Amino acid sequence: MHEPPSQSGAFIAKLGAWLQLAQFIGLVGTVIGMQKAFSTIKTSGAGDPEILSGAIGEVLISSAAGIAISFIGVLLVLFSITACRYRAVWMFWFLSLYGGLITFSYFFPFGLFFLIFALMKKDEFLRPSVPVPAA
Repeated sequence: MHEPPSQSGAFIAKLGAWLQLAQFIGLVGTVIGMQKAFSTIKTSGAGDPEILSGAIGEVLISSAAGIAISFIGVLLVLFSITACRYRAVWMFWFLSLYGGLITFSYFFPFGLFFLIFALMKKDEFLRPSVPVPAA
């Protein structure tokens, strides 16, 4: 028995959606690192750039890691909805809401694409899947 073609990218879509959380984890790491950097300035003053550069380095690492992992997730979602033609109600809402949110970030082109794609293919996402008859 064959799985409907629209479901072939389900795992890829879910993994890509979950990887979007890395962006927020990176943001939390950035905020914590900046608090540490400002605490360093407060206690030792701005006179020692070596101490301050270590704290800022941690901030950059957490930011870059969050962005990189999230970018991989964006590519997985993009692959699942285009190449695998994955369609599900949750994916419509994910593309609409998340696409709208990341339109105002550094992932602007992907956010705009997700939002437009979801709205143009709304019927495909919200239509109940029809099982493929057994041969």
